[in-house]
Amino acid sequence: MILKSGRTPMCAALMSKWRMCSLRLRGLEIQGFKSFPDKTRLTFHDGITAVVGPNGSGKSNIADAVRWVLGEQSTKTLRGGKMEDVIFGGTQARKPQGYAHVQLTIENADGALPYDSAEVSVSRRLYRSGESEYRINGTSVRLRDVHELFMDTGLGRDGYSIIGQGRIAEIVSAKSTQRREIFEEAAGISKYRYRRQEAQRRLEAAEENLLRLRDILAELEARVGPLQAQAEKARRFLTLAEEKKTLELSLWIATLDRSRALLREQEDKLLLCRDDHDRIQAEMDAVEQRINALYADMQALAVEIDERRAQARTLEEENANSSADIAVMQNDLAHNRASIEQIGAELRQADADGGGLDEQIRTYETEIADKQAALEKLHRKQEETQQEIARLTAAREDCRTRADALKERRFGLTQSIQEAKLSSASSGSLIDETIARLEALRDAAVVGDENAARIEKELADCKGLLAEVLAASESLQNTRRGYLLRAEGRGEKLDALKKQRAALDEQARGFLQKARLLTDMENSLEGFQSSVKYVVSQARRGALSGVCGPVSKLIEVDGDHALAIEIALGAAMQNIVVEDETAAKRAIAMLRSSKTGRATFLPLTTVRGARLSEGWLSSADGFVGIAADLVRCDSRYEGVVAQLLGRIAIVRDIDCAVALARRSGYKFRVVTLDGQVVNAGGSMTGGWTARSAGILSRAQEIESLRAQAKDCADRMERLDGEIKTVQEELSAAQAAILGVDGELATAQEDRIRCESEQKRLLAAQADAARVREQASREYEALEARLRELRAAGVSADGLIQELSGQLDEVARQLGEVNEGRDAYASRLDQASEALAQVNVAAAALEKEIDGARLLMEQLAGQKEHRREQERALKERAARLEEENEAVRQRISDLEAARRERTARIETIGTEIAERTARRNECESGTAALRADEKEIAARRETAARELARLEEKKASMQGEYDAIIARMWDEYEVTRSQAAELAQPVEDTPAAQRRLGELKGKIKALGSVNLGAIEEYGEVSERYTFLKTQTEDAERSRAELLRLIERLTSDMRTIFSENFTKIAANFSVVFTELFDGGKASLSLADPTDVLESGIDIFVQPPGKIIKNLSALSGGEQAFVAIAIYFAILKVRPSPFCLLDEIEAALDDVNVVKYAQYLRTLCDKTQFITITHRRGTMEEADVLYGVTMQEEGVSKLLELNVGEIEGKLGIQ
Repeated sequence: MILKSGRTPMCAALMSKWRMCSLRLRGLEIQGFKSFPDKTRLTFHDGITAVVGPNGSGKSNIADAVRWVLGEQSTKTLRGGKMEDVIFGGTQARKPQGYAHVQLTIENADGALPYDSAEVSVSRRLYRSGESEYRINGTSVRLRDVHELFMDTGLGRDGYSIIGQGRIAEIVSAKSTQRREIFEEAAGISKYRYRRQEAQRRLEAAEENLLRLRDILAELEARVGPLQAQAEKARRFLTLAEEKKTLELSLWIATLDRSRALLREQEDKLLLCRDDHDRIQAEMDAVEQRINALYADMQALAVEIDERRAQARTLEEENANSSADIAVMQNDLAHNRASIEQIGAELRQADADGGGLDEQIRTYETEIADKQAALEKLHRKQEETQQEIARLTAAREDCRTRADALKERRFGLTQSIQEAKLSSASSGSLIDETIARLEALRDAAVVGDENAARIEKELADCKGLLAEVLAASESLQNTRRGYLLRAEGRGEKLDALKKQRAALDEQARGFLQKARLLTDMENSLEGFQSSVKYVVSQARRGALSGVCGPVSKLIEVDGDHALAIEIALGAAMQNIVVEDETAAKRAIAMLRSSKTGRATFLPLTTVRGARLSEGWLSSADGFVGIAADLVRCDSRYEGVVAQLLGRIAIVRDIDCAVALARRSGYKFRVVTLDGQVVNAGGSMTGGWTARSAGILSRAQEIESLRAQAKDCADRMERLDGEIKTVQEELSAAQAAILGVDGELATAQEDRIRCESEQKRLLAAQADAARVREQASREYEALEARLRELRAAGVSADGLIQELSGQLDEVARQLGEVNEGRDAYASRLDQASEALAQVNVAAAALEKEIDGARLLMEQLAGQKEHRREQERALKERAARLEEENEAVRQRISDLEAARRERTARIETIGTEIAERTARRNECESGTAALRADEKEIAARRETAARELARLEEKKASMQGEYDAIIARMWDEYEVTRSQAAELAQPVEDTPAAQRRLGELKGKIKALGSVNLGAIEEYGEVSERYTFLKTQTEDAERSRAELLRLIERLTSDMRTIFSENFTKIAANFSVVFTELFDGGKASLSLADPTDVLESGIDIFVQPPGKIIKNLSALSGGEQAFVAIAIYFAILKVRPSPFCLLDEIEAALDDVNVVKYAQYLRTLCDKTQFITITHRRGTMEEADVLYGVTMQEEGVSKLLELNVGEIEGKLGIQ
């Protein structure tokens, strides 16, 4: 797209050129639009082009295509229900099209449009999926760009270049304020109004932005001053804190140097004591193994003795149970025999009672049969009497009905005689009055029908427009709510994502910082003795071979067990593993020569450890495992691990430890997961202890921290992508909301106008309907009344004589009917009394029969019950016999089993005596070994107490050492090596401590310090300066927008006033020419408000006085609107006009006038008219014929004027 440069639409000279431009329509290409499925091209020439064809052929679809390509969005204007309806929907012979495409080609030879090309093509395409695209010269553009391209040219969606019947009617029938649109477009101020609206929207946004800026600026002004004071206080605090840090670290380093020397001395004492303890422990282990073997034999014998005794008890209990069962069964046999004898006696008694019941039943059967025969005779008599009563009742009711009818007839005849006499007297004068009123109602009905039809048409148009506006408004509201929800959701999601990222960033920095600290400690062997550091450093340099490393570096342990293993190892964590004794000797010699301390070495060739073998450990309460089993190491170091940890048990807590040690006889160490110890011999070590800087699991923790930091970085990277996406979605939603708000404001204005007009039309319609309904009801009543009056006037006297004769005959018949009714009533009373007597006798007999039947049924039930009892007794006797046989067999089986168990009990007694003797022998051997064990245990306990005392003292010294290192980290996050670099030599320790106290006092005196105030003050100060500049820029922008709006309003007022005056003058002239006389004028409803005032139309055709435009006929209203349209074209000629049957309402004479006047405007405007009127076709230069040879498919034919004249016979 290449735009012209240097064009300013507000320039008056350029506006003049614009109005005189030649934007001729040169071509229209349609494909898939409505009834044009095939690609169809129309070429337009200067002058008048007429598109003709029969109704339903699709010629108006050409006008719809032009409207659509110029940006029309109203489906009602396009004569559809939804936008998809413009796509060809298919026929029985053709499939539906997938899209609709229309392209308009406009001449641009004089460069009126801002494109460097002789022709400008505008196209629009819509797919069934709902996707739509606009193009100008093949380049994709927005709908807004199409609207702006044709603004103030008369072309476009809202211009006056495309006029249909509905638009012509609107000019006259619409309210004065609704006529402004076409006049504004004609006056050339549409673009100014659009720009002013844009400027007003920008002004509102600028004022809202300025309000927010001022609020933020006021808040920042209140913060700058306090933050400045806090920042100065924070700087003073940092100066004092830095001096305090250096001095405190220097004092701690001096203390650590003294503690290291004392720890080396304590380690030497521990080595000697541990060797003595290990020798005594070996003696104790040998004695314990022998005792354990004897205990195992004793336990096995005890188990066998217990098992034999249990077997004997079980057999004796089974014998006792069998004896009891046999006694119970014998008692059951005796009871069953007695029951069988009782059943026999009962059966004999039942046979004797059965005979008496049968005799009583036969007696009742005979009595019931006799009474049933008597009852049937009574029923026959009841039926005969009821039939007689029914016949008499029907006869009496017939007499009563005839009497009522005759009375009613008598009353009617009396009334008719009176009415006939009155009608004869007054019918003459009423007939004349009724005829006069009917004539008046007919005349009023003609006028009312014309007004109702006009109001109905206006109301339908108004309702359609209002429905369209409401639908558009609702759609926009839904769209805005959707965008608001999307914006809120994206905003909340964006905040949450940013918080997540900040938290992850903080976590990652913490992980990396801690990993760096542990790495420094690992590299510098922090926490190890100086002698160990020396040996390892010499081995790394290659000066000492055969060194594998400290024990803590060669094993791995899970975090849950780390503290327990560290406590279990104690100082042994720093023992150095070497390949053989030669390597150990070389290392000892190097330590001795360098005077760097002592160390314990563990040669792989000599160190072989023992492990706990107690089988009951695994089932002990709280037992976690043997310490050696809870660590991981290379297989070559398993002997070392077994030596150090093989005889140490790890348990859950101190209670479990005490119980386990007591059960073992305090033979080995027990360590809890939280570091409490029960030593061999029974001493206990516990409380709080500082861990030796985590040297056992430090490397593992470093890898874990780095992995966690990397995971945080990966998650932050993913969050950055999400944040960017959500930010873009939020910006898009906010921009869409601003666009929808503008469209909603326009839709709201349209709705208010439509609702006001609809209320007015509904009120007028209701009034007209009410008047018409009243007149209709009155007319029908008068016609009926007139017929009655005329009939009454002709035959009133004859009717009176006839009615009198009928009245006498009715009186005679009524007397005869009354006598017959009285006779039937007397006979009916006699029959009813006889029926009542028969009913009483029958009811008494039925009650006696029911009583006899009930007694007979009771006797039959008793007989059946006795039979059931006999069957049950016989079955029970049979079951008891079967049970007796089974019980006798069971008793025999139990006695045999009891004899077998008695023999087994005697055998078990012999086995128990043998095993008891062997167990006594084992107990004698164990007593001798226990005496030896007691003496060894006393010596081991003495050595263990000394070892525990030395280890506890070393642990206390190491705890103090580690506590200082921990405080360094807790206070300043520095390692010992980093602290040594920062420390200064302390010459006078008391003076240094006094200075440290002074610094702490000064820091305390500062009170609460906001260290973030320094950075926050810089940020707030910078932001305050920036926002102050932004506020000044926003105020300047607001002032410029106010000046722009004022200038645009002034230009609009001037341009509209000038052009409206010209249009009004032209309208007076054109009206006189088209109507052959008369007067007409246009005026502003409110001349003081030029830009918002409605437009009034005054017309006076020749020979008529018109007070309201609605008093004109439909053809006259259309001709007035055409006159206004022609007046507009004379002031601002549109480059081309498409007229869709706007002359349809004119008669033939006025059609000719219309077509001739159209010809006079062809020098400045190109006309394309869709018509079926002869007068318009005669003036056309080119004719296009639209046919529908194939159902549902329009075809186009271009014919010259000569051919049309020949076919239509036009001269």
